[in-house]
Amino acid sequence: MKSKIYMFTFFLAIFLCKAQVIGTLEQFEECSKRPNRDELGCPDLEDITYVKDTNNRLDQFVGTWKGSANGKQYEIQFEKKLQYGDNNRKWDKILGRMIIKDASGNTIFSSMNIPLDEAGILRGANFQSRVYILTFVANSYCNDSGEVFIEITKANSNKMTLYFDRDQSIIFKPEKCPNLATYVPLLPKDKMTLTKQ
Repeated sequence: MKSKIYMFTFFLAIFLCKAQVIGTLEQFEECSKRPNRDELGCPDLEDITYVKDTNNRLDQFVGTWKGSANGKQYEIQFEKKLQYGDNNRKWDKILGRMIIKDASGNTIFSSMNIPLDEAGILRGANFQSRVYILTFVANSYCNDSGEVFIEITKANSNKMTLYFDRDQSIIFKPEKCPNLATYVPLLPKDKMTLTKQ
């Protein structure tokens, strides 16, 4: 009986391994640059079920990074998640949690203890040359969401630049954002430099 269980487990493992079709971050980066991608998509990548960081490009971002901008102190902890997602295609991604403090050291925002599927988490997408793109949603009613671009500087691997491109297409909801006129997004509008700790 034990040998039948072992054989069943063995064949199940082989089946599950064959069911996963692995692609790379580079393949999907190349796909995003195709001139006819909007019309044709990337049919050669449709069957891929796992987009893997085969060259460990994401590893350079992992760790705790600190910086300041506009009188605020930022601490961002980036971690690499393998096979992240709950849909038919899993990705290796960088996810980030952060603490933001004002000039007096008071915490004005923290996502350190929230689940990875809630607002306030930086969620990786993919590379665009040397730049890694993440999405960020803090308060969509006040239009505090958009894309975050991070890049390790060429001169120093312990320095990273971060740029936040705030969504412009979102419609503000004044009834759900009473301080809309004075609302300041959490991430700075201008490029910020972070240092690895």
